[in-house]
Amino acid sequence: MARKIIIDTDPGQDDAVAILLALASPELEVLGITAVAGNVPLALTEKNARKICELAGRPDVKVHAGAIRPMVRSLVTAEEVHGKTGLDGPVLPEPTMALQERHAVDYLVGWRFVMPNALVRDGCEHLVRWYCERAGPWLATTWPWSTPCW
Repeated sequence: MARKIIIDTDPGQDDAVAILLALASPELEVLGITAVAGNVPLALTEKNARKICELAGRPDVKVHAGAIRPMVRSLVTAEEVHGKTGLDGPVLPEPTMALQERHAVDYLVGWRFVMPNALVRDGCEHLVRWYCERAGPWLATTWPWSTPCW
């Protein structure tokens, strides 16, 4: 049985590889992707996530946009590493799949009781901080805490 996951990411070139591997894995069922600003601004990361899904032949995976910046510091991007788009190098077509209207935090909160261990974080925890505020004390016992970058 495949493990169901939601990927929280700031898709640059490194995250693109991770997402492609996850989407191709028979051991994982990717329920959705939440994109946050990080390697590049949010307008590019949410578009990159959709491009990656389409490249993998998985336009069925829902992509939700999240945090435009960290909560308590300025956004620091990495265009010098990932290029201006975050996916510089290969030329990928503009995505045709729609960005979901539901904010990423609301999407994650909606899953919290159904599958509390489904979130796989592949970027900064901007979104997780907002998620914590919405999810409340329940989260303290279920989130695998690491070093935050909010």
